[in-house]
Parts: sequence; C-alpha cells; structure tokens
Amino acid sequence: MRKTVRVLLIFVLALGVYWGTAVWFKGTDTPDTAYFNHLADAFLKGQLYLAQPPSTHDLTQYNDHWYVPFPPLPALLMLPWVALAGLPAVQTVLFCAIFGALNGTLIYLLLDALSQRGWSKLNTTDNLWLTALFGLGSVHWYMATIGSVWFVAQICTLTFVALAVWIAISKPIGRGSPWLAGFALGLAMTGRPNVALTWVLLLGIGAMHLRTKEGQVAWPALIRWAIASAIPPLIAVAALLLYNRARFGNPLDFGYLTENVADKLRDLLGTYGQFNLHYLPKNFWAMWLAGPQWDAKHNLWVPDGEGMSLLLTTPALIYLVRARRPSALTISAWVTFILLLIPLLLYYNTGWYQFGYRFSLDFMTPVMVLLAIAAGERTTWSLRTLILAGIVVNLYGVLWWYMR
Repeated sequence: MRKTVRVLLIFVLALGVYWGTAVWFKGTDTPDTAYFNHLADAFLKGQLYLAQPPSTHDLTQYNDHWYVPFPPLPALLMLPWVALAGLPAVQTVLFCAIFGALNGTLIYLLLDALSQRGWSKLNTTDNLWLTALFGLGSVHWYMATIGSVWFVAQICTLTFVALAVWIAISKPIGRGSPWLAGFALGLAMTGRPNVALTWVLLLGIGAMHLRTKEGQVAWPALIRWAIASAIPPLIAVAALLLYNRARFGNPLDFGYLTENVADKLRDLLGTYGQFNLHYLPKNFWAMWLAGPQWDAKHNLWVPDGEGMSLLLTTPALIYLVRARRPSALTISAWVTFILLLIPLLLYYNTGWYQFGYRFSLDFMTPVMVLLAIAAGERTTWSLRTLILAGIVVNLYGVLWWYMR
C-alpha cells in the first residue's frame, strides 16, 4: 500500500512540476511544429501525410504531400484523444508532461525492482534521490514541458524503453517477462528505432534471472529468453519498413535525406549524409565537453544552443566510473550505453537548438541502472550534492529556455 501511494505521489508531483513549468511560463499552447497531433488526425482519415500542416519545418515533401519523417509512436498514442475530442482539443504540451511524469514513475519502479532483486543495494530513500536526478537533474525536465515533435518523440520513446527494462527486471512477474519486455521495446522503436540497441540490456537481465545455483548461466534458457525478447522488436522493424514503403515507396527511406531542415543542416546532410565520421568531433564535443558561452550583450554566461556537456547538466554522471561490479547486468548496461552512443556520435546534428544534450534521453535508462550499481550501499552526501547541483543547473536551463 505504501509503495502504491509513493508511486502515485511521484507521478502527481512530476506532472505538477512539468505541467506547472509550462503553465508558469505561459507555454501551454500546442506549437505549430507538434505535427504528431496532425498525423494522428491524418491516420483517422486514412492518410499518411499532413493535408494542411501548420508549418513545414522538418517535414518531408514527396509526391506533392508533406510527411512527418519521424516514426509514428506519439501519433499512435494520440489517436484516442484526437478521435474523442477532435484535433483542436489536443494539447501536445500536456501530452508530453503526462508521459514525462510516467517516465519519472517508471524510473523509480525500475530502481525499486533492482533493489527488490538484490541487484542494487539501495533503499527507498536512495532510489528517490536517483529518481530526482532523472526527473529534475537532467534535461528530461525541460524536455517534458515542450510539445514540439522532436521532444515528444524522445519523451514517449523513453517511456517504453524504461517500461521494457522494468518489466524485464520486475519481481511480481516472476523471472521477468521477455515477451512483454520485448513488446515494450518494440513500441519504443516505433518512436526512435536506434533504441533497439537496448535489447542487449534485456539480454543481460535475462542472464541475471537464469543463473544456476553455482552462478553459471543456463544457456538453453537464456537462448529462449533472447528469442522471445527479440521477436517483438523484429516485428517493429518490419512494421517500420512497411510504413516507409507506404509513404515513400522504399522500405529503407524514412524521408530524412529530403527533409526540410534548416539551411545550415541541409548543407551537411547533402554533403555527408545522415551518418558520417565527419560529425564525430562536434557531437563528442557537444555531448561531453561543451560549456556555456559568454553573452557580451547581457554580460553573463548562457548555454550553447547546439549542446552542452552532460557532465555540466547532470554532474552526478561522474559516478558512472564506479559501476564496476562484475555481473551480466553491469556488463550489458555498459555495452548498451556505449552502443547507443555510436549512432548519436555519427549523426548529422547535435540535436540543434536545445539546452544541454537532448539525445541523452536515448541512453538514460541504462545510465540509471549503472548509477544504481555505482552508488553502492547508499547515495552518499557527495552524490546527493552532485544531484542537487544538477537540479540547480537544470532549473537554470528551464529559465533560460523560456526566457531566452
């Protein structure tokens, strides 16, 4: 009963913070670049394109129609709202805040499941501290208050990645459920296909479940777990290929290469393509090294709109170096984290205009697992100080974003 109340409070408080932030700064109106609400409306009309988009920025034109190049997960989730209330009634900022609150709740449940399994030594208070790190001490805070297409896609994708990992760990489901975990991951892939790499973490969790009394892995059982957890993501891949073929006549074409991007990005995309080693130095800089810039006009330091180091926006990530406990969980979480970094480091933009590094949400779930391991037996005051520092930095990020 106490746990249920605690989980509900986390959701309500997170929703209050995210929606309250948007209300406070008068940012609750659905932006023209929300798109997924219009795509949901198009689906209900039997169309895959936007008949009258309020903007064409980052849309793809094909056969005289404008398409949303991004995979359709948020639009699918908006279908009931659009069907019941109509397109004008949909508030994508509120939608984003709700899923942001779900993310904070799922991260807590995931951390609690690790503790219940004995795979983490943290107690409830410690897990709440790490939940605060995720919900307020990372870029997730400001991203959950914005209803634009890019932010909604990442917030919703993270929901199902976190759900997949929680289901895989969860004690109430026995030894987890590879089918359900794979199904959740497959849904996440229909938001951002690159999160398919999180399957490695699901495999590691399966290995943790299927250890023998001697500590060895029961390989036949693990192979069955691997197959069961991989089938739904493979179905998601097939669905995305069919979706692309229906839109652009080519299963492998997401529409990114002909996307109506900003002029600066269009030149890069045309010269080097969507993924290229050419982008590695800039992406690495934005992800780990970039700091604020001096604004001579206002005589103060301001964030770099093309990205800022994760070690500045979430300084507690320094603790990742302590996640060294030898186990299938630790190894698979590290491998997942590193694999998810690769496409982001080779991508043709850093996330464009943003506070911090927004693509980090793609790997925040394995990062939270690693932080729970790295914290050891409790969240020390040094770790809590870093968490509080991250909250202050991200509060500044919210203020900058809305007042820039």
